[in-house]
Amino acid sequence: MLKKLKKFKIKKIPSSYFRKHQILFIAVIGILILLGISKVLYQYFVPDKEIIVPLQVQTIRVKEAPMSELIETIGTLTAKTELKIKAGASGRVQQLLADAGSWVKEGTLLANIIAAPEVRAPFDGYLTDWQIKTGEYVTAGTELIELVNTDLLFLTYRVPEHYAGRLEVGQIVQVSVKAFPDQVFEGVVHFVSPIVDRKTYTILVRAEVKNPHQNLWPGMSAHVSHLLTTHPNALVVPESCLILTMEGYDVFVVVEGKIERRTVEIGEKKNGRVHIKSGLNLNEPIVLVRTSLIEEGSQAKAVDWLGDW
Repeated sequence: MLKKLKKFKIKKIPSSYFRKHQILFIAVIGILILLGISKVLYQYFVPDKEIIVPLQVQTIRVKEAPMSELIETIGTLTAKTELKIKAGASGRVQQLLADAGSWVKEGTLLANIIAAPEVRAPFDGYLTDWQIKTGEYVTAGTELIELVNTDLLFLTYRVPEHYAGRLEVGQIVQVSVKAFPDQVFEGVVHFVSPIVDRKTYTILVRAEVKNPHQNLWPGMSAHVSHLLTTHPNALVVPESCLILTMEGYDVFVVVEGKIERRTVEIGEKKNGRVHIKSGLNLNEPIVLVRTSLIEEGSQAKAVDWLGDW
C-alpha cells in the first residue's frame, strides 16, 4: 500500500496561480463596492421622482361684454293725474250721464244735479265707480266719482341709503308687473328725496312711466330695475365659476400649468354672467367645471370650452 502511495505524486500548484485569482477577487469586490456607493450617491443627489400627468380641466376665457349696474326693488304704480269729483252744491241727482269705468274726454257732462252746477270731466281719463245714485240727495262737497288718467303713471319706490351719491334725476328704470310678465316698461326718474327715512334708512324715488297701451293700472305692484350706469367693456365670466366664501367669491385660474385660487370682486349678475370688477384679466383661463381633484397648486392643462355663454 505504501509503495503505491509513493508512486502517486501530488502535483505542485504554482504560487502565481493564487496571485492572479487573488487580484481578480479583489477587483470583483471593488467593483461591487463601487456599484453600491454609486447607487447610494445617485439616490442622494438624484432622488426618485414620480411622473405626474397634468389634470385636464375644462376652462373658459375671461371676455368683455356690456354689463349694467342696477338697483333691484319693488315699487307701486299710481296715476299721475287723478281727481275725486265732488258736488259743487246741495241738490238731488237728476241723471248720471256716463258709465262707471268708461273713458271720457275733457268737458264731457257726467251728471246733472238739480240746483247745482253741471258735473263735467276736467280732463281726459277713466271714471271709477259712482258713489251716488239717481234720485239721491247730496250735499255740497259729496264725493261723486273719481277720474283717473293712466297715460302717464308714477312709480314710487325706495332704495338703500348707500346709493345716495349715485341717484340722479333722468336715470332710466325698467318696470315689469305680474299681469304682463313678458313685457318690460320703461320710465325716467323725476324725483329723488333729499332726505333718508329715519326708520328704514332708505331714500324715496319717483319715476314717470308712459302707459300708451293702458297695460299698467294704478295700484299695481311692480318690479323695478333702476339703471345706475352701464359698463360697455366689462370683464365677465359664467356665474357658475364662482366659489362662495365667507369673505366673498373666489375662482380657480390655470396659471403656467398650475391651478391658482384667486379672490375676485364681483358686480352685476345677468343672464348667467357676472361682472368681475377686480381679480382677473382679459383672456385668463378660468376653471368652468370643478371636481374634487382640482385644488390650488395641482398641475393642470387648460382645455377651453368652445360653446357660447
